[in-house]
Amino acid sequence: MQQTQNKSSKKTGNKEAAAEGKKKRSTLGLILIIILLTFIIAFGAIFIFNFAGLRNDLAKYVVDVPIIGKLMQPVIENKTPEEIEEENMELAKKDLAIKEQQLNEKTKELEKKEKTLQSKEAELATKEADLNSKTAQMDERITEVQERVAYLEKIETSKAVQILLSMETKESVVQILRNMKKEKASQILAAMDPLQAAQLLEDIPSQTAIE
Repeated sequence: MQQTQNKSSKKTGNKEAAAEGKKKRSTLGLILIIILLTFIIAFGAIFIFNFAGLRNDLAKYVVDVPIIGKLMQPVIENKTPEEIEEENMELAKKDLAIKEQQLNEKTKELEKKEKTLQSKEAELATKEADLNSKTAQMDERITEVQERVAYLEKIETSKAVQILLSMETKESVVQILRNMKKEKASQILAAMDPLQAAQLLEDIPSQTAIE
């Protein structure tokens, strides 16, 4: 009998504790609702009536909040959603214009670099053509000297002397003698006037084989 009473008392205590906990949760929820409503009322009062001049300061923080800021933007700026949308479109157009201008500037810069590169390529092509021309002239000169040397080495020494002395420039004579076989060049120099031979001998060592 005593055990039955104890069980009954425990059940009653548990029910009272559960009811008390439920009552506390309800009270806490009510307090939170009251706080939330108070916040909403204060928030609305600040934006609608500019209470204590806090609207502008509070707007700076609210406008950056992802969802709330976008919803409150018309209220904060005192504009219609259409006006805000139009302003956003104008800002987007300005941003696009700036990017287009930057792109045009980069395009002009690239075109300028391309022209500079083309100018350098043309300059290099001109130098290459000039070098090829000089190389061709040098090849012709070498061939001409070699042909003269081969011819003068075959003929009599006296005739070779006459031909060399009839040449227009001393440099041509020196160049031919410099490329001849030493034996033939010595014979030609020996057949020349000593003064002329001495003058040629002064220049022969300083000349390259074929210039």
